[in-house]
Amino acid sequence: MLDAKHYVNAAELRPLLCALAQLTGDRSLIDKRFAVRVDRESIALPTNGGLAGETLEEARRRATEALHSYLANIDTGNPPPEPDARGSRIEIDELISFLTGDDPAASPGMMRAQLGMDEVAATWRQQDIAPQRKLRIGIIGAGQSGLAMARALQIAGVDFVIFERQESVGGVWVSNIYPGCRLDTNNLSYSYSHFQKSDWRHHFTTGGELWEYYQDFAATNDITPRIRFGTEVESATFQEDSATWKLITRNLKGGVPEQESVDVLISAVGVLTTPKVPDFKGRDSFQGRVMHSAEWDSTIELKNKRVAVIGTGASAFQIVPAIAESVKSLAVFQRSGPWMLPTPLYHEEIATEHRELMSLLPGYHKWLRLWDFWITTIGKYELTKADPDWRSSESVSEPNQRFRDALVDHIRKQYPAHPELLEHVVPKYPVGAKRMLRDNGSWARALQQDNVDLVTDGVGHIDERGIHTAKGDYHQVDVIIYSTGFTATDFLGTVDVKGRGGQSLSKYWGDDARAYNTVAIPGFPNLFCIGGPNTGLVAVGSQTIMTECVVRYVDELIRIMVADNLRSLEPSEEALDRFSRWVDEGNLAMAWGAADENSWYRNRSGKVTVSWPFTLETFWNMCQSVNRADWIEESGEGTP
Repeated sequence: MLDAKHYVNAAELRPLLCALAQLTGDRSLIDKRFAVRVDRESIALPTNGGLAGETLEEARRRATEALHSYLANIDTGNPPPEPDARGSRIEIDELISFLTGDDPAASPGMMRAQLGMDEVAATWRQQDIAPQRKLRIGIIGAGQSGLAMARALQIAGVDFVIFERQESVGGVWVSNIYPGCRLDTNNLSYSYSHFQKSDWRHHFTTGGELWEYYQDFAATNDITPRIRFGTEVESATFQEDSATWKLITRNLKGGVPEQESVDVLISAVGVLTTPKVPDFKGRDSFQGRVMHSAEWDSTIELKNKRVAVIGTGASAFQIVPAIAESVKSLAVFQRSGPWMLPTPLYHEEIATEHRELMSLLPGYHKWLRLWDFWITTIGKYELTKADPDWRSSESVSEPNQRFRDALVDHIRKQYPAHPELLEHVVPKYPVGAKRMLRDNGSWARALQQDNVDLVTDGVGHIDERGIHTAKGDYHQVDVIIYSTGFTATDFLGTVDVKGRGGQSLSKYWGDDARAYNTVAIPGFPNLFCIGGPNTGLVAVGSQTIMTECVVRYVDELIRIMVADNLRSLEPSEEALDRFSRWVDEGNLAMAWGAADENSWYRNRSGKVTVSWPFTLETFWNMCQSVNRADWIEESGEGTP
């Protein structure tokens, strides 16, 4: 028989206890002594559910006995039935309370949905409420958000088509193929709550494995036949007489422009789509090879070459350790160093026995996903709140300073032989002013290699053979890699969108992209955004929950249009102004808005237009229902 103790020792204890209690109904497995409240200020993730000593041993003993009994029943061919979607002999909310240590920040509704207990998408069918209504939806983008929206429409039975400029589903995980590319969110949290996977290979999955996940999702939900690959939407113009969107599309393999008409247009283009390359003096004079991390050219040979990486954000943080040992020399140009959260398992595969347990024990991988979601996406939010009375350029509050001190101590320990690097690798800005990266020590090891040079005085200009720094140093290189991010504040910038009266969306927004509830814009009826302004996360989160929330909200808007036979929906200017004031004030009260540090969350004037400033629970609640008083509705007057 399989060894229960072996599996228990390999498992994450708190979610294991929840899974076993749900399966058996044994309340002794969720004894309050085992529900330790997690220290949110700790820079390390809790091990063994935060338990230690005799309490840990007792929890393991009970888990081992329960698992042994379950495995014995499997051996005899008589396992207990899996818990149904509405709970077991122990209520789901009671188990959630145990998992979180009865933390009041855990919203039961949100947690149930993330566990996969409650449907996050459509709970209606067009055939049931208005079978005569002909409605066609156009979605731009077949990445994470576009696919999630497509699933909801598929469930509702609403006709849709997806336009995808790439040749595959997956969004950024198709185009980003650079060395070391992987998630910086645990893959369990990053996956959909309604399409959970129990056989991930890594804790933080590689881009290739994630691409396979989206391929599987699209095929399982029969979405792939609805996608027009290699097709770009060049323009979208609202037709006021018919309340439809006229789209001009083009096949990128050389086709002529084609015209499409849809009743509702959904933007799922994301913000990490258009690479940003700084306009350095002499940039185009360089005679070597050049590429952006998002446009990786695998035909460019890096081995034994002199390479420059410009930028130290997420992509550079992954590229540099991946190539440092094979290149002849590596110059890393840094404007400001990244804060990093200690993550020893960042590059590691999930242990075999842990993967086996996720497959053997019903519900365990779901509770494990919820635990990871809880610990990593909610726990650090409070540390990034700015205290208006706090006076420091390096932190925004006393808790923020304590967290900073712990991180600095962690960084210092990684450079025992190179203390001169500490001045440059410890960020000057507060923790939370930018998204934290995942640290398993590979970044520090790479920077301390003899062939690696950390350059911090900035790019002055570029010539035919290399890069001159602002202080006059010269780095002769064969290859320049731009890890300089994306034009993230240029929402929907790849499509020429015109609303009522021919108004241009790019001119309406200017440098200040705004959308009511992050979704809709006055004057642009029936245009809904997923991943729109102010949906980005800095200190908390998996972007997946933001996507699922917005999909639910947009799905409800479409249901209203179908049920009430509306030809158009758009928010009022007053509603947008009220929402924008609320969000802007919220961002100024957070580290990323209060700190004087440039980031891709800010537009050219310094305003934060990308980030969501409040809790995930707040966003979740906002997306649960539509306040119709904030919307301008135009009746269809019986037209099918």
